[in-house]
This record gives sequence, C-alpha cells and structure tokens, in this order.
Amino acid sequence: MADPAPAERTTSHFAWGLMNVAFINPFIESTLRSLEMMATITAEKVGLSVKEDLITTYDISAIIGITGDTSGSIILSFPTELACRIASNMLMEEIATMDRSVEDAIGEIGNIVVGDARRLLIQDGFSLSISVPTVVIGKGHRISRSGDIPCIAIPFKTDFGEFEVNVGLKE
Repeated sequence: MADPAPAERTTSHFAWGLMNVAFINPFIESTLRSLEMMATITAEKVGLSVKEDLITTYDISAIIGITGDTSGSIILSFPTELACRIASNMLMEEIATMDRSVEDAIGEIGNIVVGDARRLLIQDGFSLSISVPTVVIGKGHRISRSGDIPCIAIPFKTDFGEFEVNVGLKE
C-alpha cells in the first residue's frame, strides 16, 4: 500500500471557514486500508484540494454524517465501473451493472472507511458519532452542505478507475 502522504499538521484557513487538517489524515489512511482489506483493491492518493461545491463527477456516493467534537459529512464518490468492481470483490461474485447490491456495497465501504477513521480520531482524543450511510446515485449529482463548512477533496486512483473522498468538517 502506498504511503498516505499525510497533510500538513496545522489548521488550514479557507475563504469561508477553518478545518483542522488533523481530521484529513485518518480518512486518507482509512480509505487506503479499508479498500484493500474489504475489496482487495489498491488505491493511491493523487492530490488534495479545496472543493467549493459538491457537484460530483462520479455516479454513486456514500454520505456519512459526523457529530461531536467536529461536525459535517464525509462523501465517498465512485464511477459505476469501480463501484461494480468493489461490490464484486466484496461479495465474491461478478456484478457488471449498478444494482441494489452495488448500492449496499458502496454504503458499507463508506461506513467502514468512516468508522475506521473515527476510531483513529478517538485515539487522538476526539469524541465523535457517525450516521448510517446514505447512498445517492446519478451522474453529476449535487450534495448540499452548509456554506460555512470547508470541504477538502481527496482524489484517489486504482487500476479500475479514480474516485474521490470529500471531507467536510468544522470544529
């Protein structure tokens, strides 16, 4: 597995808010580890950027809310082909088109990623709760969020396509 190339360990200032980058690294680490363990897919982080809107470029997203010492949401967004590959590997059967089992698998991988990141953040002294995943389907779907919550887009690539994790948290 590739080195997660952690973000700097300071608070980043954005035009519309603040985000403690200590919240970013657990999601990078958890995404890499969870995808490898649950779906035998190796991913590599390929960047980090501020995202001002939440129009996705992918076809299916798992959205998990977070409350506690920080609040906001985490969104994992995948193209259809990669989502089907994740579901196929998790369920150990070939799934070629978007169906209910793909929706369930993407919701579950989102839950696993955020749950593992929550565990890491709790080890760092944060108190957090997470919601049950919501799965949204549709090319270029828009996900609304509070305008004062900054969002960091973390793109990843795999042998089966690219995907993105959006971390939108505010203390």
